Amino acid sequence: MLWFMTRNAYRTNTKLVKDWLKFPELRLIDRFDFLAPVALATALYAIGEVLQAYWPTSGVSGLQMVVWGFVLSTVALYHVTFSINSLAHRLGSRRYDTRDESRNNWWLALLTFGEGWHNNHHHFPSSARQGFFWWEVDLTYYGLVVLSWLGIVWELKPVPARVLSPAQETPKKGDDRCELPSSGLASADV
Repeated sequence: MLWFMTRNAYRTNTKLVKDWLKFPELRLIDRFDFLAPVALATALYAIGEVLQAYWPTSGVSGLQMVVWGFVLSTVALYHVTFSINSLAHRLGSRRYDTRDESRNNWWLALLTFGEGWHNNHHHFPSSARQGFFWWEVDLTYYGLVVLSWLGIVWELKPVPARVLSPAQETPKKGDDRCELPSSGLASADV
């Protein structure tokens, strides 16, 4: 555990996402990635202190807001994220014959807003959608669709009809299902 905090895991490997470099806003966020968590913790603390000062009967303090709104939520997020890399390769069903042991798991999909449709993702990783069918709830995809309506993201790559067939063969090297998206992270293709 904590592999994500090692020096090797910290830096973005720009060789894998060369088109990412053309987006200055993404480079800025990557360079100053600590600012968002610090801003969130600071805002939560300030809100808690304001609540304590102006509504003392609420029993809320700045420290409580930081613990509940930042520390515990971050720990829960880490555990749910890490569960995809372990449980989604052990528990659930395999609709597609992929080269790995990825599985679709409905309860992981609910906890992770769609990541639990992991076998779908391994079958066609360049799609923005992981819940391929209407009954596979994918809240992340629904959020991306709303962002596309607002013009914040664009070029959401759909799941082609040919990919939806369970008889689809395992992807070969060079198949578009194995390639990283070429249009950049801002297009939400990943």
